[in-house]
Amino acid sequence: MSADMVGKIFVMVSSSGDLPTNPLSLRECMVCGKVFNREQSREHYYVPCPPSSEQPAVTGRY
Repeated sequence: MSADMVGKIFVMVSSSGDLPTNPLSLRECMVCGKVFNREQSREHYYVPCPPSSEQPAVTGRY
């Protein structure tokens, strides 16, 4: 038997980083609005986070 798991939505944000040859890829959590690198976002996926007052509520099924 498997259990359903509600996931989090992350938006990928790219920047040039400190150097033009070192692009930085970040992920923004659509629940709390915090920004993480790839490893941190993977860890944050499993941690409950409070919704940000600045983030729109994500409702409905997609």
